[in-house]
Amino acid sequence: MTADLLDMAFLARVAGRLPVEPVAPLREPDARPAAPEPVSPAHDPVVSRLLEAFPEAWARLADRVEAAFSSGSRVVCVAGRSRGEGRSTVVCGLAHVLRARGCFVACHEDMASGVAAADAGAVIVDAGIWFPHGPLHLGRLAHAALGCDAAVLVRRAASATCPGHATALEAVGVHVLGEVLTFADPPIPDGGSR
Repeated sequence: MTADLLDMAFLARVAGRLPVEPVAPLREPDARPAAPEPVSPAHDPVVSRLLEAFPEAWARLADRVEAAFSSGSRVVCVAGRSRGEGRSTVVCGLAHVLRARGCFVACHEDMASGVAAADAGAVIVDAGIWFPHGPLHLGRLAHAALGCDAAVLVRRAASATCPGHATALEAVGVHVLGEVLTFADPPIPDGGSR
């Protein structure tokens, strides 16, 4: 059984060893296998349109994530408040931008298709809903964030900002890289239509 970066980050955090020791350099094209084949924006028209429409915003986000990887982070989670707010889209777009820069990064689509995270220098993952409606439970957040070194928060532009989310993440040892606003429509309950 082999451990991937998520497993090693989890085990290191549980053992209390912070920061996680780097497994491999983020960039070293001659010594590393080729980066996992990116999810082509052509396969996802939404990602493609967003990459074309907002190149500066993607570049700024990629700069922050790349700086986190360079400083020793290996697992960056994209977390949010509710379903359908665009976390997976952010993960795919960010992975595409970083790969275009020559970074060896894996994302959840790669792992679902059998590409091991260990083949990449770093991992970007859709971490799901860390901040559901209701009171914030620090213990639950710490459990959800195990193995994560840094996070990008996603929220719909129509939702109010909550500085407490970033404060809570910092309290459990997860560095917040920033917040992405999406204009995704909220999901329709029970399959209704708009």
